[in-house]
Amino acid sequence: MAASIEDIRKLAQVLLRDLGFYSGEIDGLWGKGSNAAFADYSRFLRESGLEIGDEDAIVEDSTVEGITGVVVLDPGHGGDNKIGGSSPNNATSSSGVPEKAMTLELAKLVRKELNKISSGRPGSNIKVHLTRAGDSNLGLADRAKVARAKGANVFVSIHYNGFDGRVRGTETLILSAANGNVNVADDKALAERVQSRVFAALSSHDPKARNRGVKDNQRLGVLKDVHLQNPRADLETRACLAEVEFIDVDVVDKLLNTGPNAKTVRLDVARAMAEAIAEDLEAHS
Repeated sequence: MAASIEDIRKLAQVLLRDLGFYSGEIDGLWGKGSNAAFADYSRFLRESGLEIGDEDAIVEDSTVEGITGVVVLDPGHGGDNKIGGSSPNNATSSSGVPEKAMTLELAKLVRKELNKISSGRPGSNIKVHLTRAGDSNLGLADRAKVARAKGANVFVSIHYNGFDGRVRGTETLILSAANGNVNVADDKALAERVQSRVFAALSSHDPKARNRGVKDNQRLGVLKDVHLQNPRADLETRACLAEVEFIDVDVVDKLLNTGPNAKTVRLDVARAMAEAIAEDLEAHS
């Protein structure tokens, strides 16, 4: 039986999705989202000196080892109801953008950037999963259990902050030893990588960005090792929670949502987070 045009389009959408360039529905319709994903993939190939069909032409450099590992990204919040300690939304930007929407978009961008890193470096195989793909909520323990089920080497929960419209800054949190963290040193190393790169990305666009550092005295249900099932003889999941910025601050909202360069800033943050995660995977390979 010959494949239909719709089937071919669905296959293309699946391939683009698996490479991290497409996040829409697998429906066989070739609209704006599919065209944009294909354009991004074509651009990536051109920047790599390749054309479609030439992907296998990359010659592996024996002096450079690939990066391998499993990553689970957790877009904080979601849905309309509180479930298992996870609220549907906490912070809201001064222009009205909910945190839950921003965390989901950033997680998808980070996935895309990690897939680019994996595709662009010979011998690499980074598998990326999200705890949610739409506007739905999961309990804190269930989010961690996704990482356990997927065999994650790295688990990053993505959030934005909000307080009084004045306080701002970037911080990354890990579970404390007193609260049951069995691999504090490795979690802290991951958190420091994420914190350093994400803050650098933000401060490159806004010199007034503030580095609030890594905080390791936290009680965080989503990072509990009992849910991640650490320690295991065959696998250690390194975990942290990134609080990118305080979105209820007007200048931060402009930086990330309403300003003329907001899309670029968000992409730079995603790329920074992806590079931090890839660096952590490489350090443990």
